[in-house]
Amino acid sequence: MQWAGFFESLANQEPDDEFVTGRPGGLSPELAGRIANDIAAKMDLRASDTLLDYGSGTGAITRALAPRVAETTAVDRTASVIERGMAGGGDITWVGPGVGGSPPTLSHGAFTKILSYYNAQTFSTHSELREHIETLRQAVARAGTVMFGDVPDLERSGQWKSGERGREENRTTWMGRLQKRDIDLERDERNLAAFSDRLKGLGIEPPSEFGKPHPGFDRDIVTRMFREIGGEVTIVAQPIEFPNAHTSVDYVVQFSE
Repeated sequence: MQWAGFFESLANQEPDDEFVTGRPGGLSPELAGRIANDIAAKMDLRASDTLLDYGSGTGAITRALAPRVAETTAVDRTASVIERGMAGGGDITWVGPGVGGSPPTLSHGAFTKILSYYNAQTFSTHSELREHIETLRQAVARAGTVMFGDVPDLERSGQWKSGERGREENRTTWMGRLQKRDIDLERDERNLAAFSDRLKGLGIEPPSEFGKPHPGFDRDIVTRMFREIGGEVTIVAQPIEFPNAHTSVDYVVQFSE
């Protein structure tokens, strides 16, 4: 099953909106709020901004960001997810897929700030990533900002080791700082197992890539992609208490006039 079909099935059958994101363990309002605070600071969101959340899912993070800006648009490629998002309320304009499931249509240069968060896991190659980046570039206004967040990072993924021996090494070496903050290193694995059981109960078969460690994207290649279309790139680590923070990074991209 492809990702779009997976989320379509999930949105139609899963009663809890927190799990329709596909994030193991769900996306609670509390976590969505903390992520939104981090995003707002990194993007320098202002009351005058027009914000696009591209790949918004049901809008948990979008709704937390909307009161901070003048206008908010949420875009997702899955019709049933959009319907769930609209039912959740909020002063948000929702845009879904076009005819025949084609990508959503966006006005060029219409948004001062664009967010694409927690959807890079659906890309497997840098060429697919390039298409996504070019879509974001077309929609952002002059002197606008794009945040491409929670992106699996090749360098960090290579440092994070799996298995019993690997977890012990993580605890005692570069990930040792997590212990000092009472972060549970096995949390993601437990959540994934519980969520997989939840999917089985719904009769949903996830994509073959679901739950497998993403090999990550080369940050030099991703940076070059943004620079080639006129962006100035800053790579920012996520707060350590966020899910996936040990293997992902955020790209904050500022475009010139």
